[in-house]
Amino acid sequence: MAKMKSVIGFEADTAEIRAIELTKTNGVVSVLACGKIPLPAGAIEEGFVRDADAFNTCLIELLQNGNFKSTDVVVGVNNENVIMRYASFPKVPEDKLRNMVLLQAQEFIPIPVQEMEIDYVIAGEGVNDEEQPVINVLLVAARRNMLEQIITILGASKLQVVDIDSSVLSVCRGLAPVAQGQKYALLNMTDDILNFLVIKDGEISMVRSITIPERAVEAVKALFSQEAETVSEEDLATVGNMLASETNSSVSYYAMQNMAEPIEQIYFLSSAREAEKLAQMVSDAVYTIPVRIPTLYTQENLGLDEAVVQDFAGCIGLAMQALEG
Repeated sequence: MAKMKSVIGFEADTAEIRAIELTKTNGVVSVLACGKIPLPAGAIEEGFVRDADAFNTCLIELLQNGNFKSTDVVVGVNNENVIMRYASFPKVPEDKLRNMVLLQAQEFIPIPVQEMEIDYVIAGEGVNDEEQPVINVLLVAARRNMLEQIITILGASKLQVVDIDSSVLSVCRGLAPVAQGQKYALLNMTDDILNFLVIKDGEISMVRSITIPERAVEAVKALFSQEAETVSEEDLATVGNMLASETNSSVSYYAMQNMAEPIEQIYFLSSAREAEKLAQMVSDAVYTIPVRIPTLYTQENLGLDEAVVQDFAGCIGLAMQALEG
């Protein structure tokens, strides 16, 4: 991807559209525009735009009111149509790795690969049970028709999609300087999905993506809604208990596989209301591992409030990656 003067990092989920436009001059990143807009119920469902008119109305309003100038967009996706799997393959020369991964991806992806766009991130090397060298990768697969719909809809608004990336991997890039040297986990919650990733030595060693359980769907939506003035204690407890349960399950699974390398820190990231209380509830439940909300992109001096950076962490990472060329 060619280096650009400015670019928009873009995300959309069932709750809202978020976008930030960044530029980079003499190594300094600056914010040119930043904004978000709520989406009406039903505009996006199950990762697909179901009401294109409503979506486009909100998108145009966001771009105009936010004074966005660039037409180059990097889109972040993170929903049930994006599958991430940790996999190991026999070690082969770098120029042969992609073909091998694509040929064997069906073993790890529960959806026909012809329906998916597949990419991967190298996650280190090791040996298998037979002491043979292997290369570990994080497979990222997304439904092709979802990606094509995104490109078509944004194109109708004169936006050019220059890349599509995983939102949660974008967040990981922003977290790397904060957690340098730690064996840590990222617990990321949107109103659609919950991600749990473990990173050690700068490489992803476990990934788990969970669709929000039915028992907590309405409570999660309430915590992301901007309509009510307050969050009910019942909704907060429901979401906190769900997060605690899923985190404990993920930590236990990782510990069984990696007893000698325990997780040292869990970073919780979410634009849901009462995120600090949710982080504390998870910390109380896990209790052996500290849980906290990270402060991101402090070295970049973006001139944004910390809460705004948290909300736009995925968008920022997407745009910054594109600016690096």
